[in-house]
Amino acid sequence: MRALVLHGPDDVRLEEAPVPEPGPGEVVLRVTRALTCATDAKMLRQGTHPALPAPPAPFGHEACGVVAAVGPGVATVREGDAVVVANSAPCGDCPPCLRGRPSLCEDITYLSGAYAEYLRVPARITGRNMLPLPEGLRPELAAMVEPLACAVRGIERVEAGAGDEVVVLGGGVQGTLITGLLAGRGCRVTLCDPHPSRRDRGLRFGATAAMNAPRDPAAIAAVRDAHGGGRGPDAVVEAVGRPEAWEAAVAIARPGGEVLLYGGCAPGTTVTLPTFPLHYGELSVRGTYHHTPAAVRGALELLHAGGAPFGALLGAEVTLDEVPAILRGGSGDKRPVRMD
Repeated sequence: MRALVLHGPDDVRLEEAPVPEPGPGEVVLRVTRALTCATDAKMLRQGTHPALPAPPAPFGHEACGVVAAVGPGVATVREGDAVVVANSAPCGDCPPCLRGRPSLCEDITYLSGAYAEYLRVPARITGRNMLPLPEGLRPELAAMVEPLACAVRGIERVEAGAGDEVVVLGGGVQGTLITGLLAGRGCRVTLCDPHPSRRDRGLRFGATAAMNAPRDPAAIAAVRDAHGGGRGPDAVVEAVGRPEAWEAAVAIARPGGEVLLYGGCAPGTTVTLPTFPLHYGELSVRGTYHHTPAAVRGALELLHAGGAPFGALLGAEVTLDEVPAILRGGSGDKRPVRMD
């Protein structure tokens, strides 16, 4: 089969590899569609990632496919079944899992290798996070279950509800998904992004307003002053992944409000936060990471229901050999990858 293999920083190669054989509890999928992802672009730049095995590593983590082979002990699917696969599964036994926090699992199993004609799914993911493809759901949309599940998990950490004002910083794929989910909850969402096309897309997903990205003190003050009668919004969700955006989020929220730090910053970075709004303003600041099995199922239901224009997040299809150039472009846009 043909497969993309990551060998190091900016070194990904399209190679011929044996079609994998499933081990006990495992499944091998014939990949119908994979999706490019900003995380994969980051992995390519860095040449490594906590979710990847040591190089040379199979590459890609968002996929939809058809069961090509099943290993011993698999009774939930058969050859020929169309399925959606998440990119991880928690162990269920470590202290975070037992406390109901599976996104913090200390022994999480990751999936990698979606940029290939065939994909071996680890046993734990086969058993816990591989789901039937709903009838009528296009494979390229179904493959979006992982990023949408992260957004579903993220807004579980946001208390703002119907009628509350929420500012979302960042209109990339994740910021757009979060905008749509919060709008569906009844929040009045303002999406902030420097790109007009992304601001327009946010409005299509239910934002009530859109503003330019607040990148200096005056712009930060303008966003804050536009909400809550000048006191600031009830909640701010940071979906950029830069320290300066984390700091802006705290500066924008009203006293007694909440901030969700959704975007992951580069390893080793730090932020400086003023103490006054945290202490005297009783500001609540939370982080969020990854997804949960419940969020994966919720995301698949949302994709099947089709209440949001999820297809607007997808660009034109590309072939497997075009993926490296797409990832090096670094736009973060999602492109369906066909294997023929």
